[in-house]
Amino acid sequence: MEMEKVILTGMRPTGTLHLGHYFGVIPELLKLQNEGSRLFLMIADLHALTTLKHTKNIGKDSLSLATMYLAAGINPQKSTIFIQSQIPEHSELAIILSMITPVPMLELNPTYKEMKEETSNLIKNNLGLLAYPVLQAADILVYKATHVPVGKDQEPHLEITREIARKFNSRFGNIFPEPKTILQKESKIFSLQNPDKKMSKSHGEKTYISLLDIPEEISKKIKTAVTDSGKEIKYDEKKKPAVSNLLTIYSLFFEKPIKEIEKIYKDKGYAEFKKDLAEIIINKLAPLQKRFKEIENNPSLIKSILESGAKEAKKNASQTMEAVKRKIGFV
Repeated sequence: MEMEKVILTGMRPTGTLHLGHYFGVIPELLKLQNEGSRLFLMIADLHALTTLKHTKNIGKDSLSLATMYLAAGINPQKSTIFIQSQIPEHSELAIILSMITPVPMLELNPTYKEMKEETSNLIKNNLGLLAYPVLQAADILVYKATHVPVGKDQEPHLEITREIARKFNSRFGNIFPEPKTILQKESKIFSLQNPDKKMSKSHGEKTYISLLDIPEEISKKIKTAVTDSGKEIKYDEKKKPAVSNLLTIYSLFFEKPIKEIEKIYKDKGYAEFKKDLAEIIINKLAPLQKRFKEIENNPSLIKSILESGAKEAKKNASQTMEAVKRKIGFV
């Protein structure tokens, strides 16, 4: 009999989602949900502590992320949406798994150095940052997830999860499946100010377009987006990376090949191209923003969905922890 497909995915509540999420993460989640898989959608507020210097808005941002999921089409009848810190079994399992995880394995994690560079001097050497993959393993294994959608940069973390699962199963007895990778399709959307870097909130407000940016903000960010030398609006990643990035965004929203867009602007300048691009983004995001506002104005609905999600998540996590404790010999 084939094992039930259980999927765990999470996102840190560090501010509103941006265009990279709109074309990358959200479509993948909707696809998985509609396939009928058992989907646990975690708002990873504990993980957010590894890079957040100030946490006063973390609760608000968690609710905002849940609202965005709902506005984007996540159905709480099909997917379990919950906040990580509300399920103490995550932390409990993380402590147990840390007892069998070699420190060198964490230090050799290729994303550890990268994450250190993105954090402030205040928190860059904290234990949580080093042990990030252990808590991530606990997030996945506590639901006995069989599959995890990740980008290429997160694959090393998932391999650590599999190694930790193997170590536990070998030492205490088989309990955890080794989760398989669902490689997410990553949209090639880069910073509006530095086309060498992926669009990210960590690079500054001018570098990305939030899904909740008002029309004036979108127009300003596109207008001030960097371009390349020359006036030709042509896709060329090596010679014109900034314009190529804008053409990619245009193509994704316009749902037309880049070649067609190049023809439209063959004898036109950057100013007109940027003006049209901003208008397309504004118009395409308008329905999502409208749904977000409608849900945001119904806080009791959001609270009810998160409470229901936490109840379902805790039921599954508790069952796993009972089995873990029996295997270890605690009970």
